[in-house]
Amino acid sequence: MHNKARGREWHFSDRTWSLRLPHAWQAQRDPECVTMFADPALGALQKSAAFKDSEVSDADLRDLAVERLDAGVAPRPVHLGDFVGFSIAFTTDNVSWRQWYLRNRRQALFVTYNCCPEDQGLEDDALNRILSTLSAVCEDIS
Repeated sequence: MHNKARGREWHFSDRTWSLRLPHAWQAQRDPECVTMFADPALGALQKSAAFKDSEVSDADLRDLAVERLDAGVAPRPVHLGDFVGFSIAFTTDNVSWRQWYLRNRRQALFVTYNCCPEDQGLEDDALNRILSTLSAVCEDIS
């Protein structure tokens, strides 16, 4: 993990991806994922990665989201930095969710953002800026 301040944003990198976060955001490495949030926090942005021996396909991403897609949640195509895929949004158990299913070569990223329904949309501009900076890091993932 690597962090570098740069003006009003800072660079955060994990082993196989990186992005830029607004200055007021923090990142924390957990065993299962990376969690990012603003200070003060309205919601949490989490990112985890999975890898295949071959290139990740759109069908692979749909398989990861099959439960939500089968429930009728409509996917929206996205291109975020070096990654492509789709996003979905829904609310369950008084939690608003946005999820992104992304791929770049052999890497799949599963990105989630959740917040209270009354805070829905308040961090959308920041989330869109953050995710637009996603870069694939060339590192051996075998």
